[in-house]
Amino acid sequence: MSERLARAAGSWLERRTSRRSFLSRLATAGSALAVAPVRYTLRPGSAMSVITCGSCSSGAKCCDGYTVFCCTLTGFNECPADTYMGGWWKCTSYTGTGPCSGEGVRYYIDCNINPGESCGGCQCANGTCSHRGTCCNVFRYGQCNTQISSVTAIVCRMIKCVSPCDLYSACDCTYKVDDVTCSQEEDTICLSPY
Repeated sequence: MSERLARAAGSWLERRTSRRSFLSRLATAGSALAVAPVRYTLRPGSAMSVITCGSCSSGAKCCDGYTVFCCTLTGFNECPADTYMGGWWKCTSYTGTGPCSGEGVRYYIDCNINPGESCGGCQCANGTCSHRGTCCNVFRYGQCNTQISSVTAIVCRMIKCVSPCDLYSACDCTYKVDDVTCSQEEDTICLSPY
């Protein structure tokens, strides 16, 4: 009887949600717990409202779910102080007009906060709703700096037009793809892949 109930419940869930959707919601809830555990568990609201910039209006760049580019924070397409390259992925079909348009691909590298350091929790970069969020996602692809076992908040990301494993000895060549991020652009001229 219990096996039949479990199978029926599983079928019901499968009809209403995809595996990707479920994993996405699970990652969002995990990020909310990591970034603001007390606020997420004790206050009403969704996990997304905890990890995005709740003081910004709907549609603000800060609330689009992407992490800010490092050049917006520092003026350079490099990981800032107190961060480390945590991992990378490839956008295989970049059709924008920004850096790497000639190559048609982009490599995104996450810069995670060093273990033991604090980045102040999820916030709009530079305190402005017109900039994407920083420290909102606690995640790591993990191909860079494998000697660091922690998974910490992503402060910012940089882009390159060449595979990070060819550029940095700290990154291995384990291949990950996320074409959803191909549309992430930045208005600032500091976004240079070189």
